[in-house]
Amino acid sequence: MIKNDFIAIISPNQFEIKIPYPSTRGAAKLKYNTRIYFFIPKKLNINPDTYSSSHFYNDYISYLRLITPETQLGIVERRLIALILSLKKGVQDGLASNAFEKELKLVVSSYVAYLEVFSREFPFREIRHVRLCVFLQRVKRLHGKMQTLIATAIEQGDDAFVDISLSASEFLSYAAQNCLLEVNTHLRSHADRYSDTINDIVDLINTLIRFCKEHDFPIISNDTYQNDKVIYRYSILKKHFYGVTFLYQKKKRDGGGIKEFYYAIAAGISMIFTTLIVFATQKEYGNFTMSFFAALVISYMFKDRIKEAYRSYFDKKLAINTYDYKEKIYSMDHKRLFAFIKERMRFVRKEKLPDNILKSRLVEVPRRLASYIEEDIIRFEKNVILHNGNIQGKFNHSIEGIHNIMRFDLSQYFKKMDAVKVPLYRARETKLFGRKIYHVNIIVEEKSKQGTRLNRARIVLDKKGIKRIEIPGSDRMIFTEAYLSQEQSWFAFKKSGLIKKSGPLAP
Repeated sequence: MIKNDFIAIISPNQFEIKIPYPSTRGAAKLKYNTRIYFFIPKKLNINPDTYSSSHFYNDYISYLRLITPETQLGIVERRLIALILSLKKGVQDGLASNAFEKELKLVVSSYVAYLEVFSREFPFREIRHVRLCVFLQRVKRLHGKMQTLIATAIEQGDDAFVDISLSASEFLSYAAQNCLLEVNTHLRSHADRYSDTINDIVDLINTLIRFCKEHDFPIISNDTYQNDKVIYRYSILKKHFYGVTFLYQKKKRDGGGIKEFYYAIAAGISMIFTTLIVFATQKEYGNFTMSFFAALVISYMFKDRIKEAYRSYFDKKLAINTYDYKEKIYSMDHKRLFAFIKERMRFVRKEKLPDNILKSRLVEVPRRLASYIEEDIIRFEKNVILHNGNIQGKFNHSIEGIHNIMRFDLSQYFKKMDAVKVPLYRARETKLFGRKIYHVNIIVEEKSKQGTRLNRARIVLDKKGIKRIEIPGSDRMIFTEAYLSQEQSWFAFKKSGLIKKSGPLAP
């Protein structure tokens, strides 16, 4: 995972964290432990009394998929050529459409993964003109190969092959346009230095647009209706082609049987108490006396309280040693177990935090202010056992591991916030306003056999939602598109190279 790309804004209320669980050669099983710490201002009233684990899991969703190999474009091109050749001879030999589609999905997802990484890293790397020209040539060649694939499928006269080839071409044309526009925008920030390369990129984008028009694909334009269609079609195609990397998840609560056993013990203890009282008073006062009746009523009153007290005691003990949920991750055919995951959410006190977490939280905080910060702390923990042998056996060492994409909704956090605008002072009948913001600090601790890694982010919120994400220790910030569109200095932001547009990670 690229540094500082572990987190992304999804919407004004949601953000995502992406954690990789790499697979390696040799080991049958690999163990990973991930802890995510949420440092929440007490003003937001997110604490054990108001925000239970059930609330947390209602605001949380997890996706697991195979890590898409970042294959070089030369390898992608060779695999695509092999697909075209297999299609030319395979239909006559009874080539199965599902086998062809699966291989095409892997090629497409690898290509798109490369484009996403290239456009994401490009603004932060030294511009090498030769490397950029090679990249543009390969994109152009791959577009030509996709046209050849469509023509070959049409020649074979099989609608299933034609449909999947057209869908792949449409998806890749959108992905390539998006990548090229990102590269072009960054090059424009260098004035006229790369004007020839910019013209080449524009020509290639126009080629992709003409291709879309020829096949009646919606295109990006000033028409909002058409742009909505592009986004809708792209999301459907992305889900379909990345579906080859999705995994089957089987999830259930952890410790259910143990909890019921301890609850039975609690009920038994309370029943023993009641029975002893009944026997003692019956022997002393007889069966049909007011004293026996009063003792019976009192014993049953205490019986329920004793049962609840022991249940509460056992719940606290179980919370220490058990998790909230356990989850088995299988291949999509449900035949191979790829991972076993346990997860739990707990509130923790500041004094119980490990030293490295506390130290990381206080980075950039002046020493004299550190003691003034009042926060409630959530620790979300995931223990993962990766069945590495099964993964490598299934994919013949072509898969790098599993990605866990976790989406968190912060809607509950906004309820207790103050109004956004805060007046600062009045000068000549004009009010000057500031914005009331809150900081939710996130620390992600990843432990594996290779060691421990910490990633940190600061989510800046106001009453309207997430404003931005800051990465402490660097100048990079992640903004929402809505926020950027309100800024008059949009081009200055882009030119600075500090801004990374928000957007969902690959599903």
